[in-house]
Amino acid sequence: MNQVDNSIDQMGEQIGQGIDDAAKDITSGLKKTGEKTGDFGENWRDYLTPNNAEKFVSVALLFPLFMTVVLWLLTRVSGWVYGQYFLPLYDFFFAIFQIAIFLVKALFLIGSGLGVAAAGYVLYKNESKRTVWGWLTGAATVLSFLGCLGINQSYPYNGLTQTFKILGWVAVVWGIDTCSRVLLQKLGIDVEPIISRDLAAYRDFYQTYRAKHEAEEKAEKEEIAKAQNGQAGPVSYFDGTGAGLFGTYLLYALLTIITCGFAAPWLNCAIQRWRTKHMVVDGKRVTFNGTGASLLGHWILWEFLTVITCGLFAFFIPVGLQKWNMNHTYYEGEKGAEDSRFDGNTFQYIGYNIMQFLLLVVAFGLAYPWTHKMILRWQTKHQLINNDRLIYDGTALGMLVRALVVILTLVIPFAFLASPWAYCWLWRYQYSHTHVDHSSAE
Repeated sequence: MNQVDNSIDQMGEQIGQGIDDAAKDITSGLKKTGEKTGDFGENWRDYLTPNNAEKFVSVALLFPLFMTVVLWLLTRVSGWVYGQYFLPLYDFFFAIFQIAIFLVKALFLIGSGLGVAAAGYVLYKNESKRTVWGWLTGAATVLSFLGCLGINQSYPYNGLTQTFKILGWVAVVWGIDTCSRVLLQKLGIDVEPIISRDLAAYRDFYQTYRAKHEAEEKAEKEEIAKAQNGQAGPVSYFDGTGAGLFGTYLLYALLTIITCGFAAPWLNCAIQRWRTKHMVVDGKRVTFNGTGASLLGHWILWEFLTVITCGLFAFFIPVGLQKWNMNHTYYEGEKGAEDSRFDGNTFQYIGYNIMQFLLLVVAFGLAYPWTHKMILRWQTKHQLINNDRLIYDGTALGMLVRALVVILTLVIPFAFLASPWAYCWLWRYQYSHTHVDHSSAE
């Protein structure tokens, strides 16, 4: 009995340690962000200028669109969670999602109301803004508020709710034009909208972004080519393509469906083998020698334990699979994988995920870039390839757009067909920031 008590105490300590480590990671990330914007709390009144208010007005006009997208995503995810009856505490998680949906509605409703106030502030402070176009923009903020109110479905009358939603979309159309005039052209809400000019501003913005992105990719490819030719120091990179991953994923996914999940171990190994062979860490290419047949026994055991524990053992599977994968991962051409391992544990993993879940709920999902980086750093620092401990030094904002694209491919109908390209884009950033931790004692 004492051994059971000690085991439970150790589990609790490890979960607590995981939460504590996660809190330190997220605090560190927020501290760095706070160093750039730390004066906002003390000097927030300095930001309440007509110019900043005008920028906020242009964005607030788009709130009905943002609110619709966020609520759609939350509803899809919460519906999926509620449908997984085998998950422990699924009623609790569903309730949390309902609270999150309520808070999102309140957030956008308050934000659109502040948009009305900001428009009034701009028109009151600056007489030059009181043109017909300025007044129309102010009126559009009221439509944006009514649109958010309609999406919130605060009125029992269906006809009135639908009318408010339509008015909200009118505000969105006007907001798209206003963002071009205010944010891109730096003209202001008082300037007459000229469709050709506004569209040209969006086109120029896209072309500038595309040119910058292509220049960055070109520089990255040149650096990789120099490293491969011995003309530069060792670098980390990922050289897989979406087309290559799509073929592998499609073949094994079909086999998994046909075999009613029996081929899942082979799918895992195929994806892992493909991903690692395109992964280079500080100049050393990685490879994977695991097979579906050798994973099958573990897979059957995990499934059996999940069933007899009413789903509780499912929490142990991610770390168990991570350990098995790392035990079969090594540097190409070097000694075998007996010196490769994952030394994180399930209770730390649970602690990190509890912290991530709480932060996402409290911050309405805005903390996702930091929580994602937090868990990725934890996973990476517990990975050893041939006794080389790894480290991840990417930033939260650097991965933000890539991670969101991956999420969208998973929740939008039929968008999963584009997921291989999205994952490759994500992995290119992730593995370019994965290196050997030379400061490690191991």
